[in-house]
Amino acid sequence: MKRFWRFILSAGLLLMLLFSVAGCKTDQNDTKKEGDEKAAPKTEAKATFVGDDACKSCHGNVITDFQATEHAEALKPISEYQLTGELPNVTLYDGADPDNTKPTELDLSEAKLYGVMVDEYLLAEVPDFKSKIYRVAKLVKNGDKYDVQAAKSVDVDKDGKEDWQAADGTSCAKCHAPGILAESPAKGVSCESCHGPGSVHVDATPDKKKGSIKASADSDLPDTQICLGCHRSDPDKDDDGTLIANNHYGTRNWFASKHAQSEKLAGCMSCHTSHKANANGQLLQKDSAEDVCATCHEGADFDLDKLMWKNPTDPHDHITADHSFGAMKYEDLGDDPATKEIEITNPAYVDLIEKEFPDLAK
Repeated sequence: MKRFWRFILSAGLLLMLLFSVAGCKTDQNDTKKEGDEKAAPKTEAKATFVGDDACKSCHGNVITDFQATEHAEALKPISEYQLTGELPNVTLYDGADPDNTKPTELDLSEAKLYGVMVDEYLLAEVPDFKSKIYRVAKLVKNGDKYDVQAAKSVDVDKDGKEDWQAADGTSCAKCHAPGILAESPAKGVSCESCHGPGSVHVDATPDKKKGSIKASADSDLPDTQICLGCHRSDPDKDDDGTLIANNHYGTRNWFASKHAQSEKLAGCMSCHTSHKANANGQLLQKDSAEDVCATCHEGADFDLDKLMWKNPTDPHDHITADHSFGAMKYEDLGDDPATKEIEITNPAYVDLIEKEFPDLAK
């Protein structure tokens, strides 16, 4: 009988010990979870756009140099233009919404104006219209002044008369006025267009400045890819599906060049600059393209007019040099000289383009 009670007592003590250990582990686990939550890293502040003025105190010389480039002048205030008359009150139709045939009155002198893009189009907001940014007018040179005319004339109401249409300016603004879309104090092309939003960098203490802003808008991409975001290299297609040499963006056929495949070049910045123009107003490392080429090809005898042939067919008069550097010569393209567009029909070039840009093969 004594043995029986001894067994019961021992079993009870064993159960108490097991529950005690289990309780300790549970407390330890709970404490660990609480500690983990307390030790979790804090969410970093999201950088916002602050505008070029916030960069001046530390980068004043760079800002001054940059503001003299064509990039910085892509969007300028209307006050920099002397007009032949006052900004008019106009009747506008929404060019971004074909289903909206109801006009709206807009007094341009009272409107929310963003500025004049590439010395031509007046960008503004139009209340109750579908898009955020519109080309509400264009400036046309008249002697030493400018006339204000319709950005686009279309007979919207089918009465036989041309109407003043506000053309959607969103796609243009992506490159010429990216600050508008980013809601930055600097509405045009600015430091932050390439370096990304700078509030964290501005607020960082001196010892934390380095690494608080990216060298480019996306640190995972080489500068070539950043530049090609606006200065595209791919051709276009016409309505018949024929490839057309794209002159609008300024790096036409770069993808075909040996430079593009070279691992020895630092991308676009091997030849170009981003902050300061040369003596001729170009974003080049030297005062002439020939001098830039001679940096690597010293003593070489080549004709740049053939290597970088011009394509004067862009509807917006962007006359830029070919960047294939002879890999896609004009005389080999298979162009029809009777048409304004420069066609690319050479099967070898078509194959090269479609491999590089699969969407163009569709």
